[in-house]
Amino acid sequence: MVSLNQTFDGPLLISAPGKVILFGEHAVVYKKTAVAASLGLRSYLYLENRNDDIIHLEFPDVDLNRKWKMSDLPHPLPYKAGHDDSHHPMDMPEDLKQHLLSLINGDDFENDSARERAALAFLYLYLCLVKPGESRGLNICVKSTLPVGAGLGSSASFAVVLSSALLIHFGHIMVPKQVVVEEKVQERSNEREETLAAVNRWAYKAEQVIHGNPSGVDNAVASYGGAKRYTKGEGFSSLQGFTSLRLLLTNTKVPRSTAVLVAGVGAKAKSFPLIMAPIMDSVQAISDECTHLFEKHARGEASKQEILERIEELFDLNHCLLMAMGVSHPSLEQVRTITSKHGMTTKLTGAGGGGCAVTIVRDVLNSKFVDTPQETIDNAVKELTASGFECYETSVGGPGVGVSLLEPEWNAATLCSATRSELEAVKEWRWM
Repeated sequence: MVSLNQTFDGPLLISAPGKVILFGEHAVVYKKTAVAASLGLRSYLYLENRNDDIIHLEFPDVDLNRKWKMSDLPHPLPYKAGHDDSHHPMDMPEDLKQHLLSLINGDDFENDSARERAALAFLYLYLCLVKPGESRGLNICVKSTLPVGAGLGSSASFAVVLSSALLIHFGHIMVPKQVVVEEKVQERSNEREETLAAVNRWAYKAEQVIHGNPSGVDNAVASYGGAKRYTKGEGFSSLQGFTSLRLLLTNTKVPRSTAVLVAGVGAKAKSFPLIMAPIMDSVQAISDECTHLFEKHARGEASKQEILERIEELFDLNHCLLMAMGVSHPSLEQVRTITSKHGMTTKLTGAGGGGCAVTIVRDVLNSKFVDTPQETIDNAVKELTASGFECYETSVGGPGVGVSLLEPEWNAATLCSATRSELEAVKEWRWM
């Protein structure tokens, strides 16, 4: 266990999940409840000390490879252990803005690319969290098994692994004492809750640098894992009784603009208020039904079989409502047609207009409920892939951020070249 305010010198591997919206897309803009859950696809960050004063940051997924001399960085910003101020990171003094812009070779904060924004988020957190008098550089590599820019919370996952690594390395939080099995993740001590709260706060600061004014639900899911309910203006809360579900995630690879899709729904709501209002109310009812279903599961009043049967129905209902809002796409309907042919239920997730779809995979053992055979999944994946889509067999509702203390043969280059299967084979995670 590392003590507070004592730099942790060992190499670290941190991982955090992405997220999927299960219910409530678009309606959340109108203060209806959305349900989001952690995704089995994760981002990974490796951190190690260097023997010089160079900070080397690699993030191959966004083509980021930058080096800075520590002497070229601005003076560290003051760290507050109970950091909860309401100041937006981008409200920093103008001279600091210009200094950081010069370090990322950016033009301005509004128009910089994902690569520059990621570099800027790192520099901001580093300056806030670095230990006074620190003279050694760092190698940091980030690798994600999440499709970047697909609406699956890849930036929040990046923000969480980044904040966790820097908080641990500079002694602001402690490495979890023991390995915690996934089933025990909910049974956290107050110390762990404080640790996660710190990770989540600083990850949100990084998300503000990247996105401006995010809701905070993506970084909360990546930090805590499980599932969250989110209502605009009311914040988020944990979904009690949520159980891990297997999913087939399909990336249509069709680009879309979230802003354009949101504006389209807004135009419909303005033109047809008496039609759109009941649609939004129905989405709220779906999120509420999902909540009640898992609360019953927590009380032992609903089996996994019952949950899957109802979730499939809710998936179908929610997707049809999203179609009525005008945010589906021929590619998403094609995914639904193919998976339906194989007996599976699919809905779009996120903004729609392309992007990703999620398909329920039945996996109840020792019951009369018909599981989804692996052969069926393989056949569906084969057909989806032949149609130009990218598929991932994964799950939702798993743990949030975790730490692995690696063997010496690992280094930054190892992570940057690692495959998804190699990353998922890492054991002995210490879940925060």
